[in-house]
Amino acid sequence: MVLEQLTKQYEALALDCRNEGTRKELAVDAAFWLSVVETLRTNMKALQVNIVAQGAAKAATAVKDGADDAGEDDDGLSFSFHVEKSKANAISDGSELTPTDLKVADAAQATLHMNAATSAFRLLRNACAACQPSQDACRKTGLLRLAHQFVIQCCTWVDVPDEQLQSTVVLMCQIALQFLVNGVTGNLNNQAHVWELFFPDDFQKILVECHSHRKIVAFTGALVLNCINGDLADPDVTTRRTDLVCARNLVITLLQRCLTKPASSVSPLVELSADEDPAFEWICLVFRTLFQAGFARDLYNAVGAHMLSQLWSRVTPEQLILLRMFNMWMTAGRHRDIESGSALSSTPATQAHPSKTTPALLEFTKSTWVFVVSTDQEDRPDEADEARKAVWMVLEDEAKILLLEVLGELTLQPQLVRHENACNGLLGSLLSELQRVWAARRHHNATNAPSATPTTDGPAEPFGYRSAMIRVVGNLCYRHKKHQDLVREDGFLPLLLNLCNIDETNPMIREWALVALRNVCEGNEANQAYISALRPQGVDTANAQVDLERAGVDVQLDEHGKVHVSKRGQ
Repeated sequence: MVLEQLTKQYEALALDCRNEGTRKELAVDAAFWLSVVETLRTNMKALQVNIVAQGAAKAATAVKDGADDAGEDDDGLSFSFHVEKSKANAISDGSELTPTDLKVADAAQATLHMNAATSAFRLLRNACAACQPSQDACRKTGLLRLAHQFVIQCCTWVDVPDEQLQSTVVLMCQIALQFLVNGVTGNLNNQAHVWELFFPDDFQKILVECHSHRKIVAFTGALVLNCINGDLADPDVTTRRTDLVCARNLVITLLQRCLTKPASSVSPLVELSADEDPAFEWICLVFRTLFQAGFARDLYNAVGAHMLSQLWSRVTPEQLILLRMFNMWMTAGRHRDIESGSALSSTPATQAHPSKTTPALLEFTKSTWVFVVSTDQEDRPDEADEARKAVWMVLEDEAKILLLEVLGELTLQPQLVRHENACNGLLGSLLSELQRVWAARRHHNATNAPSATPTTDGPAEPFGYRSAMIRVVGNLCYRHKKHQDLVREDGFLPLLLNLCNIDETNPMIREWALVALRNVCEGNEANQAYISALRPQGVDTANAQVDLERAGVDVQLDEHGKVHVSKRGQ
């Protein structure tokens, strides 16, 4: 009865705290804060006695993605670990792991204590909203530390077999995390205090132990965000951001928490949008903050394969997820403009006023692109399994498209492209890759009969690959004579002309090729003269799409450049 009355009292106070005046009154009431501390401590002790762990379990374990037992064959993704506590077979000490067996002495009494603690955290959450005196009081009285203890304890209690009690545990954990989020918002001292309590192991523990409870993951992401989203003038904020980037395991876990399994367990992991998954938006905001602070390259390197890894691919799954986020951040302004109908400028809203980190972003994207498309195979280890190699190629293909989309946005800024040495090597790499892919496709078409569906024997080329490349080439050549001359001097003008065709696997390629040709020739008389001097050279029967001899037809080109086809012998 006492617990129920206390719960109702705190719930009523929580409603009153929606009023700013009430929050200010409570902030200076020392007796109030001490009573809440005592309430939480009492309920914590009671719950620890009531809920007892019967079995030992490791908190954070690493499970190979898709592996259900220790004897399963390596699937080629062995460098990448999927954290899950119920199936543990890859841990450093090699010990046998069993799920924690919790014994609840009195479920009804445990529920009452949890409800009382939940109402206390709800009151604290509301009291700390936009009220720094209340935030400071929570730190000084040890309430932030108590909330940390409750959240970590919930990582164990969440395994209780009673579903109703489990939902109560989850709710208590959510409210406690919300209180912590409000408690650190705009308060540098509280941010430093909470960061010291949680980083990195306890953040990792929550994300692992409670991974199936998406709201807990969401509020954990919000807490991480608020701890690194302080005043940039404070060196501690920069230090916390650097610490987070260097915490490789935590970064990888955050990235993997953007993926979740659908209701059907047979479906692969999918990425959910913010509308479907509350954790997605908060985690994206964490990485957006780090991108804006100039940590894109550091993050990408942090989630790459180890130096001694035998990974064949140049892109890890975690790097691919990071590139998706990077691409989403870079193109967010453009998408908002399109949806609102205000896309009048070719410059994306997010980059209309380039930040001081923009040249660094271009350098990172450029160097990553050049590395991924490199034809030099010496850096790749031997990979005998062709099926596994095909999986890696899919990752690399998506990475190429994502990098090209980002380059397409960055190169819309003429002042950035004209920056000395900003694009050295990029244009040449794009043109060489265009030439390679175009030649491979041409050879494939010349040696295979036309087919309504693509074959697996064709050259590997992601959907829209050439369109994306030619778009960036056009941007790089916009009123840039050095780049315009390079296209001509290296013999790539005929390639641009050859790309002025409709291709169902490369939407808008003809339009982008025409734009590129315009930009290459604008203000460049040498390029204009080169194209004007081109004349029809006859029919290339060696590389024709159909074997003319077997088809029994003749093809002739008249003096006006028109093609005439006739049956042989007529």
